[in-house]
Formats: sequence, structure tokens, C-alpha cells
Amino acid sequence: MRLAMLATIVRREALEIVRNRLLVASIVLPPVILVALPLVLGMFPGDTGKDPPPEYVAQILASRPDWASLTREHLIAAFLLQQFLAIFLMMPAYVPLSIATFSIVGEKQSRSLEAVLATPIRTAELLAGKSIAAVVPGVVTSWVAYGALIGLAGLLLGPELSGVLADGSWLAAVFLLGPAIGLVSCVAGIIVSSRVNDARVAQQIGGVVILPIVGIVMIQALGGYLLGPREYLIATVVVGAVGVAGIWLAARLFGRETILTRWR
Repeated sequence: MRLAMLATIVRREALEIVRNRLLVASIVLPPVILVALPLVLGMFPGDTGKDPPPEYVAQILASRPDWASLTREHLIAAFLLQQFLAIFLMMPAYVPLSIATFSIVGEKQSRSLEAVLATPIRTAELLAGKSIAAVVPGVVTSWVAYGALIGLAGLLLGPELSGVLADGSWLAAVFLLGPAIGLVSCVAGIIVSSRVNDARVAQQIGGVVILPIVGIVMIQALGGYLLGPREYLIATVVVGAVGVAGIWLAARLFGRETILTRWR
């Protein structure tokens, strides 16, 4: 794979992203919400409702024995903050999906792909460039948002709750599982977009990738069980393997002749 050609594709895709106001908004606005909501919940844990049942608290402490010294309000706040870890993973999932679907469907609608393939570019370079341009914004933005969350939590929530946000679960999920999810989401967007002509339809179908993240939130919220660093590391390996398999599948589906015949 030629790095110069790959860089050219990435620059081309980046310019297309900047020109699309909807995509820019989908990259910029979610981090603001993902940072603000945990801080608000952490600052006002007593306003979240009734105390949880004792058995529910026991289940939480079984998953997080290091939280045993927390006060009632801090324990509730810590549990709520931990739910945002799974929600935080939606950022590197949704953004690559949006970019990949808009990029490919746009190529189909504008019929500009033939001009791209007329250049001495390999199919692998084209797909790799599109994937990098789609995954990097979502992953980097989630990292920046996480850094802002840690900094503001240290100022507004105190050391106990800011420590919750900086534990091994958050680090493993944000810096390892997040990029793996972004890769799978991007590959799903590429594959689905090759079969449809509407970006919204492609996003709805590709959005199946987000369902497991919603499942994590439901399991933790309803059962009082919190995933730890080990579970997130295992998930990273599994999701990463799915992403690699997806890349292989995408390469098989997007042979040069196949692209020219199916994308017309």
C-alpha cells in the first residue's frame, strides 16, 4: 500500500467532511452533551430519585468493592457516571458510520467514483483512505471529550468521583474498545452503503452496530452489575477481530470491477 496515495484519499475525504455541515455538527455537538450530562448528574446525585434497594447496592459493591467507602450520594453518582461509559462508546460508533455512509452514498449519487478509479489507485488504498477518514474524527473527538470530562470532573466533582471516571474500565473502553468499535462501525457503513442509495437508510441498517452498546447500558442499569477492565479488554479483542474480518469482507465485495458495475 502506497502511503502517498493513501494520504491523498484521506485529504480528499477530510475536505468533503468539512464541506458537509451536517457531518461537522454530528462530530462537534455530541461531545458537548457527553461531557455536560455526567457532570450534572455527578453534581446533583441526590436529585435522581429514591435510594436503591439494599440488594441492588450489594450487587454494585460486589462489582466495585473499592466503592465501599463512598457515601450514599457518591455511590449513586458513581454508579450513574459508570453508565455513561457505555454511552460514551456511541461517539466512536455513530460518527464513523455517518461519515462512511455519506461518503459512499455521495460517491454513488454524484457518480464521481469512476473519476477516482481512473487514477492509478488500488481498491485497498481507496477503502483504507475512506476508513481512516471516517474512524479518526469519531475516535479523536471521543478522546478529547474524555480529557475534558476528566479535567472538569476534577474541578467540579472532587477526587472521589473524578477517580471513578479515570479507573481502568474507562481507560480500557475509551482508548481500546472505542477505536475497535469505530472500525466495525465504519466497515458496516461501507458494506451497507454499497447496497443502498440513501444515506439515511444505510445509517439505519448500519445502526445495528450500536445495539450491543445499548445492551451494556441496560444490563448495568437493571442488574446493578458493572463491567470491569477485564470485560472491556475481552470485548476489545472480540470487536477488533470482527473489524478485521469486516475489512476482509469489504475488500472481497469491493473488487475493482465490482465497484464499477454495482455503483453505477
